[in-house]
Amino acid sequence: MREIFMQVKDMKCTGCEATIRKQLLKLDGIYDAHASFKTGKLYLNVTPEFQPLDALTSMAEVGYTLEADTEG
Repeated sequence: MREIFMQVKDMKCTGCEATIRKQLLKLDGIYDAHASFKTGKLYLNVTPEFQPLDALTSMAEVGYTLEADTEG
C-alpha cells in the first residue's frame, strides 16, 4: 500500500467530506480515504497499481477538483 495526499477544491463542509469519501471508496485500489474541508486536504491509502487519474475523474463526476499536494 501507498499513501497519496491531494488538495480538494470546492469542499465546504462535512457533507462534502462524506460525499468525497463515499465516492472514492467505490474505486478499485482505494483502501481508505479521508477528506478535511478545514484544510482542503485529501488522504488516500491505495494499492501500488492505483492510478490517481481515476480519483480525478471520479471527483469531477461529483463536482470537485483534485490537485497534487506538494506539502504532503
